[in-house]
This record gives sequence, C-alpha cells and structure tokens, in this order.
Amino acid sequence: MKNIYRLLSLTICLFGLFTNESQAQQKGLLWQITGKGITQPTYLYGTIHLFDTTLYKLPEAVMSKLSQTKQVYFELDFAKLNPAEMMPYIMVKDTAQQLDKMLDAASLAKLKEIAKTSPMMQSMGPMLYKFKPIFLTTLLLNNGKAVTIDMEMYKRAVALKDSVGGLETIAEQMQALDAISVPKQAQMMQEFLKSYTSADDLIKKLTEIYVKQDVDHLMEELNNNAPIDASFNEALLTKRNIVMADRIEKLVGKQSTMIAVGGGHLGGDKGLIKLLKQKGYQLKSIPFTFAKAK
Repeated sequence: MKNIYRLLSLTICLFGLFTNESQAQQKGLLWQITGKGITQPTYLYGTIHLFDTTLYKLPEAVMSKLSQTKQVYFELDFAKLNPAEMMPYIMVKDTAQQLDKMLDAASLAKLKEIAKTSPMMQSMGPMLYKFKPIFLTTLLLNNGKAVTIDMEMYKRAVALKDSVGGLETIAEQMQALDAISVPKQAQMMQEFLKSYTSADDLIKKLTEIYVKQDVDHLMEELNNNAPIDASFNEALLTKRNIVMADRIEKLVGKQSTMIAVGGGHLGGDKGLIKLLKQKGYQLKSIPFTFAKAK
C-alpha cells in the first residue's frame, strides 16, 4: 500500500507536467536564479514523474547541482507523506459516481482488460472503481519500471544531508484536484483510454517529449496539439504557480537552494519563470543534454 500512496501523491505532480498555457517559447529545464540578495547558488528545475531510464540516463548535470545546494524543495515533502490525510480525497463518496457507473461501455470494458494485466489493480477488486478517475490514471501510468526524477533527486539530497521540504501540502494538492468535478474526471478518463495502449508505450513517449526540454509545449506534443481545458488548467497549474512563486520568494536568499517542480510549471505567461522574473529575479537557462542509455 505504501507504493500506492506514493504513486497517488505524485498524481498532481504528474498533471503539473501535463498542463501548460503559453504563447512565448522557452527552452530549458534547468535555470539559475539570481538577484534580489541571492548570494548562494540557487536553481529551478522542471522534473518529470515518470522517466524511462532504458532510453535516457538520469540528468547528472542536474543531480550534481545538489552538491552545491544545502536545501531542496519539491512540490511535496516526500518524507511527510501521510496516507490518512490523503484517503478522504482519493475515493468518491457518492456510489453513483463510481467509475463503473460513469464510463461508457467501451471504456469500462477496456479498463477491465487493462486491470487484468496489473497485479496491483487486480488486488483492489471492486474497490478499484471507487477511486476518483484522476487518481486511477496514475495507476494506469505505472509500469513498475519507470523512475521518478523527483524521487531520485530526493534520495540524492538525503544522502548529501541537504535540508528537504515541500512547496505545498498534501491537503492543498488534493483540494486543487477536487476543483475538477468527478464527471469531468470521468470524461477525461474516457479520452485517455481511447488512445491508451500500455504504460510502457506512454512512458516512452512522455520521456522522448521531456528530453527535448521545450517547457512551453510539453502538453501540446503529448496530446497532438489538442486544446487544454481552461478550468483544468486554472485549477492544476495557474493558481498553484502563483502560490509556489510566493513561497519560493520566501525560501531563496542566503542559503543555496534547489527548487524542483513538474516541468509544466515552468513555461508560459503564467509559469514560474515569468512569475519569478516579475518579482525581480533574473533567471538564466543552464543548457544540458540527456545522455542516451547504452
């Protein structure tokens, strides 16, 4: 169950990557922040929460920066994940909103077939349909092999004895997800299932898009230029970016710092790069390339 809760805690981080609203074009996942009294190395990095290491190696250029920093902040403090705090948000309360009652026949049949291939989903039995659709999507994306760059950075930071924290609380993230109605989530799940082949295929595709480091067009490429739902974008990205930028401003300064959040939070007119510049900071892209796995 611990692994399930860790996956669920990454759900909103994952959708932080999958949402984007942008006109300006910006490249680069790693940025140095200077100005406004910053005297120590300070970085902003756009992570991904499912990364295929059979295609590319972890970004050592980013990992090495952790040896230059004394504090690291992720979207969540991974050391303080609390299943009891998450549970009230994960399951639907109204039985009429269970997924087996919300999906069309074709989508439900496909979901049942997918569940047969997943020991984790099989073990849940009928409880599977009580999960809110947006959380169940996370389970469909888990192939048990992909790594989470956030977690790899977290483990490296802990080994270096860096101070680790989170920009948001579990409650704040869960409440952001609750801003998207269950019927809307079910509709999104149906669209997701139409093109779903396997977690392996989707993670490979996501990884190939991510390593291009085009922070303004991650979602457009992933969804073949499909439009982003405005309410989804507002709840999962725009409002959270404003809060994150305010909290980053309070964290950076004299202490060397790494801020690591989902890549979709960086770009666009309402992304963290733009918001931090508006606060008077200078942000400079630090180019690097992902090395292919041998």
